[in-house]
Amino acid sequence: MRPGSVAPSFPSVTSRLVPLRRGPAPEPPFPPVPLHLPEGRAVQPCLQGLRLPLGGRARAPMEEPLALHPVKLYVYDLSKGMARRLSHLMLGKQLDGIWHTSIIVHKDEFFYGSGGISSCAPGGTLLGPPDTVVDLGNTEVTEEIFLEYLSSLGESAFRGESYNLFEHNCNTFSNEVAQFLTGKKIPSYITDLPSEVLATPFGQALRPLLDSIQIQPPGGNTFSRHNGQS
Repeated sequence: MRPGSVAPSFPSVTSRLVPLRRGPAPEPPFPPVPLHLPEGRAVQPCLQGLRLPLGGRARAPMEEPLALHPVKLYVYDLSKGMARRLSHLMLGKQLDGIWHTSIIVHKDEFFYGSGGISSCAPGGTLLGPPDTVVDLGNTEVTEEIFLEYLSSLGESAFRGESYNLFEHNCNTFSNEVAQFLTGKKIPSYITDLPSEVLATPFGQALRPLLDSIQIQPPGGNTFSRHNGQS
């Protein structure tokens, strides 16, 4: 600055300060967009640890996983080997057995016969141990829900008087319950047995007699709604 010159004047800094306005935060310019991920993909990074499992239900990292209960199918040959030896001679067709089945879940065995739905400890009927055990997988269905489901079946489709040796039998029941618990059917060689017998002339001739046969393996307890067993 030259001697004798006058310094220019500037407004003070404080005169330019604008008072802060208090109030709610302004709305974002766009609405939030929902995030969709393929099943099984992790959300990164803000939701790390939250995954979408198969089935689509999101679970928080600390949520307890649902318990899995094993489901098995017990298969009994009611003929005790005679069907394998004599079926070709009598029917003109080879049969490996006359099958009775039951479902094992929640530490009990459940089956259907002319007395309705029954239960016992695994292998607890007079049939003894099964000839074959089929692993049907696991279920998340709790015991309480399962017993309620059995109660509904026992009061509707699987009453004792509904039993029929060829069309509505123990294997029909096992197949129904297996699908409810695991989504899987029981092996077709079991469910196809009645049609195989009736496809033979001998089976057709004996059908009036066979239709009158009522099968109820002894040793089980009739299922009741209140406590699972009577």
